[in-house]
Amino acid sequence: MDPLLRTTEEYKDGDVNDVKTGYSPFPGNINQLVFQLKGYNKVLERTKGRMPDFVNPKYADESKTTFKKATRLECMMQDFPMVLEKDETKKVGYTQLSADLCFSPVKNSVADGVALQKSGIAPGTAATGEADQYAAARIMLRAIGIQLEDAEPVDYNGITVIPGPAIVLKPDFACCPAEYKMKFPYPDRIKISPRSTLVCRGPGVIIESLELDGALIIDVDRGEKAIIRDLVVKNDGWIQVPKQRHRDERIAMRGFTIDRKDAKYIEISLSEEEQQQQQQQSTTVRKTSYDGEETYILEEQYGCPLSTGIPRQNQSSALSKGENNGDDDDDENAEGGDGGGCSII
Repeated sequence: MDPLLRTTEEYKDGDVNDVKTGYSPFPGNINQLVFQLKGYNKVLERTKGRMPDFVNPKYADESKTTFKKATRLECMMQDFPMVLEKDETKKVGYTQLSADLCFSPVKNSVADGVALQKSGIAPGTAATGEADQYAAARIMLRAIGIQLEDAEPVDYNGITVIPGPAIVLKPDFACCPAEYKMKFPYPDRIKISPRSTLVCRGPGVIIESLELDGALIIDVDRGEKAIIRDLVVKNDGWIQVPKQRHRDERIAMRGFTIDRKDAKYIEISLSEEEQQQQQQQSTTVRKTSYDGEETYILEEQYGCPLSTGIPRQNQSSALSKGENNGDDDDDENAEGGDGGGCSII
């Protein structure tokens, strides 16, 4: 769009951020689309997959005389509605979200990211992509009333990020905003320090009350349930260690490694027999009828294990003492090695 704007008198300097708002006056599209597959397939059959195309060259410098990389013919996903006809056009809508909740690409080199960040533009690097994932979880948790503070900004190879608290909530723990309230029913009873790491996996996990200053890993298999209640965790935690140079290209791009000094682990695994049964049932194809046509629906189990886990018969070794059925709020909380207790059902 920038070359086109420069041909006009009003925007002869191109796509420049507005002085008052600090943002471009032109709307952007982040290409995150959701299609109803049956309708999508009908359109593909009608159009044979043909879409409007264009060339989008990337130049090496402002002179625009040399390509940064080979250009190509391409088309945009967001142009799909342009090929819709008649009633098809009535089934198109959009949901608008703040970018910090839904968009943080990892597409730029460290050098390019440093230059972009200095210009006030999101760097789009490995370091910011990871940090923004943690930040999105923090935004959701704050929105329901959980107490947590951001860590101080740090610099990784010239890229400034806020490293924590680092919170990873797996899709099978909570996938939609409404589920956060179910997973954290008493948000005022949860406190997470800036240096903390929290990782949760398992649809049967509910966190009622927690004070975290360090690292806590909750890994509960599908089919098992765990209620975290009055748990206090304080340990050395997981620390991000800056790495200016590293032989591993992935670490060099990221700019740091994680030193897993200490963590509290709560792990509940299915027995070997139950795991085999679940594996057989985790991916099934269900045949159903829809508008007089046969539709095949692939159903998959979400989530992937954080570790090998602990067999059911050894659950107690992974948990603080004081197991109960989770029904009695007045149960005495036994104190484990890190001064906490949790209820398991």
